[in-house]
Amino acid sequence: MALRQETAPALTPPLTLHDPYRAEGATAALAEDEVDEFQDATDEHPPTNTMDLQTAFEDCEVAIRKFFNNDLVGAMNLMKPWERTSLYHSLGTSIFEFIPAMLTFDHAQINRTLAALKVSISICNQHRKNFTFVESIGTIIKKPNYATYTDLEAHAELCYAEALLLQAAMTIMDGEDLTGLIRGTIKVKNCYNSYKECAKILDKKQWESEQSRIHFQSGVRLGIATFNVMISLLPPKIISLLEFVGFSGNKNLGLTELEAGSRAPGMRSVLCDLTLLGYHLVVCHFIGAPGDLVVSENILKKQLKVYPESVWFLMFKGRIEFMRGKFDTAIQTYNRAITSQSQWRQFHHVCYWEIMWVNSLKMEWRESATYASKLIEESSWSRTIYSYSKAAMLLQLDDIGTFEKQQANDLLRNASYYKQRIAGKSLPMEKFVIKRCARYHAQGDRLVLPAIELLCLWNMFHILVMNERAAQSVLKLIERARRQVEGESRSWMGPYEGDNRALVRYLHGCCLAAMQLPLLALDAFNSVFQLKSDIKEDTFLLPYTLAEIAMCHHQLGDNDQALQILHDVRKKYSGYSLESRLHFRLHSRLEIVKNAGSGTSQTSV
Repeated sequence: MALRQETAPALTPPLTLHDPYRAEGATAALAEDEVDEFQDATDEHPPTNTMDLQTAFEDCEVAIRKFFNNDLVGAMNLMKPWERTSLYHSLGTSIFEFIPAMLTFDHAQINRTLAALKVSISICNQHRKNFTFVESIGTIIKKPNYATYTDLEAHAELCYAEALLLQAAMTIMDGEDLTGLIRGTIKVKNCYNSYKECAKILDKKQWESEQSRIHFQSGVRLGIATFNVMISLLPPKIISLLEFVGFSGNKNLGLTELEAGSRAPGMRSVLCDLTLLGYHLVVCHFIGAPGDLVVSENILKKQLKVYPESVWFLMFKGRIEFMRGKFDTAIQTYNRAITSQSQWRQFHHVCYWEIMWVNSLKMEWRESATYASKLIEESSWSRTIYSYSKAAMLLQLDDIGTFEKQQANDLLRNASYYKQRIAGKSLPMEKFVIKRCARYHAQGDRLVLPAIELLCLWNMFHILVMNERAAQSVLKLIERARRQVEGESRSWMGPYEGDNRALVRYLHGCCLAAMQLPLLALDAFNSVFQLKSDIKEDTFLLPYTLAEIAMCHHQLGDNDQALQILHDVRKKYSGYSLESRLHFRLHSRLEIVKNAGSGTSQTSV
């Protein structure tokens, strides 16, 4: 479909009270003949306060192209004039407000997003299918006749579902207590029901325009597929609760639909691609599930031909190079993404975060600390985590100087001041690193392998082993630290001697397991449990170690033993640090082992 020229004068919005670009006195400035000419034109084309769907589709496609070509202001400006009258322009404005809110967690930006979404939902409700009281009673007994929906009513239902999902995310983020979480969950449920209605409309409706059907199908695929994938990743207890209230999740179905949406035309096709990239390259890495790098590479190859300088696709290109163990190439790509645009600094912060970890895997601790400094100075996401990360990198230096040591002391002393609450709760990783700050001071300003521990907790060892030279260097560092902790005078550890010895054994085992040396890894992990009664604070090491032991048995082909251990970890341990993080990984590992037992080959990442 040909895109509407952005300069076409015929589609300028009518001058209404809602028009933010209204020029005062414009009518008075018109000459009398111009007024007559204008009146003649409006007799032929009566003014309206709404925009037709076809033109809205074209505008949105132009905005999408601008957005992925890094012209973020241009994309927003195309949406803004019609944000109070057009379904898609209003939703587009909300999405462009939503993205920086998600990247920054800034309350002012969240409030702007919520205000835009309120307008969008109001417009959707104006155009959604209306039922009389009698008809509403009838729909309880008999399904609505979806064939009677107009194209506008169908798209209003779809935009309503998308706006509700964004509003739910914002409500949960902005909530300071359980009430916000409950309100957000209710909105998610309403959104899910609306998407199910959209699926029925798609199946039953006779469309007025093929373009309308194509764009609608693209949106339904994106929404239903995303729900299926994300729900399927949740731990069993949560899934059981969700299924009780009507949710369901089928990961394979969701991924299949996303891939179909990626291949098919429709304005949300590129969003299907983004969702697939986010799932395979970010979500899977976090939960320890196998991500499909080949699918991701094919998507990037396709999209970078269209958007060669897009910050989005460059970031994902850097990510896949990082996961392939191509550390230097990844840094170059992330730097290219940084220079590709300057309007939204939040994208820079994502790149800084990634470069920080790339340098850590290379054991370039000072360079890594430099990027942590950039995040402390510029990003408001979690200065507590950034501060601890920088201090951990500095403390990992063999030749740390007096100034750097003082920097680390100050960072660890002040890290807790930046502690924040999101969705009414503290970030689990923030609580964890604050405990580590207290441990540092209790142990006479010392920590055991603080940066290596962070790499392990962020699941970086499986990336580390993609680069053999880097993996060998980290393994040697861990082995040296283990000899020191278990062999030197340990008075500085005080009551945490058992914790430190258990930690270094756990890290040793994790590195060996990632390097596909399960028998050696089992020796290290079993030695952690020899210290079970000596661990005072780091009780999380026990369930985390058992989860790794299970995967070693899986590597050795004993899937029954692996399943039994994973089930035991889930049932017998609770109340430890970073518990929810492990539960997500347990869920994915159970799936990996079960699939292996049924003959489906998967590899944990």
